[in-house]
Amino acid sequence: MESIKGLIPFVHTAGELATQRQRSVTRSYKEDGSILTQVDGEIDQFLRDSIVSLYPGSNIITEENPQAVDGAVDFTFAVDPIDGTDCYSQGMPGWAISIGLLDRNLVPIAGILFAPKWGPEVAGGVLFFADIGKEALMNGEEIPRVEPELHRPALTQVMVGSSVHRRCDMRAFEGKVRNAGSTVAHIFAPLLHRAVVGTILSPNYIWDIAGAHAVVKSKGLLMEYLDGKPIDYRPLARRERASDLIVSGTRAGIDLIRAQFRPYP
Repeated sequence: MESIKGLIPFVHTAGELATQRQRSVTRSYKEDGSILTQVDGEIDQFLRDSIVSLYPGSNIITEENPQAVDGAVDFTFAVDPIDGTDCYSQGMPGWAISIGLLDRNLVPIAGILFAPKWGPEVAGGVLFFADIGKEALMNGEEIPRVEPELHRPALTQVMVGSSVHRRCDMRAFEGKVRNAGSTVAHIFAPLLHRAVVGTILSPNYIWDIAGAHAVVKSKGLLMEYLDGKPIDYRPLARRERASDLIVSGTRAGIDLIRAQFRPYP
């Protein structure tokens, strides 16, 4: 496989469908209490069918459709049809569609992220695309490098997952914490917003992070566990949750998070 560019029109279509249906969506609940909508299932099926048509024989892991991973297959797609379903189901803008591609060693190597209601061009949203071996683009254009303003502690911002407050003492942090409702948006935020120096997330699943990991990695940002260990995607490919809190951003941003967000014993 040389490129996943062929998936971009399908991701656009999925985003347009989700946007159209957002006003009339109904909420239901999974066994674990998390939110589910009928649109999640429809987009999940649409994206799986699209991947099969373009890249037959690849593994596909999605949030809504359990499927075993064949270790002999060269490529694995990790798909989140709607990341931030709770926000989506309430009419909020903090949601995104994510597709990540991992190689035979289960390392993220490409990603497509589409947040139809995010960013400076709200009418069209933002689409990040990092193809295999290439830097990410945003809406087809080069992404300017954003240098975080770490010299202004009171104005520094960190994106924080919705349950991190139950796992970390944040009182040492002098800046502001932000939660958008979407793990994907939290991870790509440092590429867009100068005040955002990084992200700290509760342990997530492979479909939540693989696509965004590929995108930010292509632009020189880091993603790793809070304890400094690299993220091992092999257990995540078995649908296990990540083993620790996850941090992402520049090295300076991650160092700041480690110093000021302390896990409770």
